[in-house]
Amino acid sequence: MESATARKSKLLRFLPVLAVENNSRINEGPDEPSLLQDHYTPMPTDQRILFHPGLNPLWESMERDRRQQQYAAIVLMLLCFASIIVGATSQYLGWALLGGFGAAGALWWLLRIVTEQPLAYWRRLLTEHPESVVWVYGLVTERMPFGFKTVAIGTLHLVGSDGEIHTFGMKPTELKLVTKTLNRVLPHAEFGYSAERELRYRGEVTDFKGRDQFNQIK
Repeated sequence: MESATARKSKLLRFLPVLAVENNSRINEGPDEPSLLQDHYTPMPTDQRILFHPGLNPLWESMERDRRQQQYAAIVLMLLCFASIIVGATSQYLGWALLGGFGAAGALWWLLRIVTEQPLAYWRRLLTEHPESVVWVYGLVTERMPFGFKTVAIGTLHLVGSDGEIHTFGMKPTELKLVTKTLNRVLPHAEFGYSAERELRYRGEVTDFKGRDQFNQIK
């Protein structure tokens, strides 16, 4: 009869061999992706957040910019029509031709503004592809002639993954509310301005007076 010590010694010699055989059998199989490998799939944004009151200043800014462009296109078209009338009455063909080309361009611009829907576009983008916005920051520009503060203008910057910057004007008090709400819509994006982030996303740093001292909204 073998002693308990001898049986234990044989078992310890057998275990490494068994481990090597099992390992070789695993390696002989087809390559399978590791279950521990991280796969990040951006989740769509809940549409209810996009109708939060904290984002109303952003949507209003988009609609306000759209209306201003419409007014500008209409004014340009009227000026071109006036040029056509002046050219026709004064028998100066150059003014009439210039007015005609200008009116055609203004009409094309107006039709483009009317057909585009920036509000629907941004809501769809933030819902389906929130990862396309990688950096959000707000700036407040103060006008102080002779040292007296007269007006403060807030600007929200949304930087896309392609480096394109979209700006939206709003009141400074609204700017902080919008950025806080966007934190919930864009949890993966970076918030707040810094020269390092601008260099990373745009490849350059904007050089303007007071860049390091200006008021910023995070």
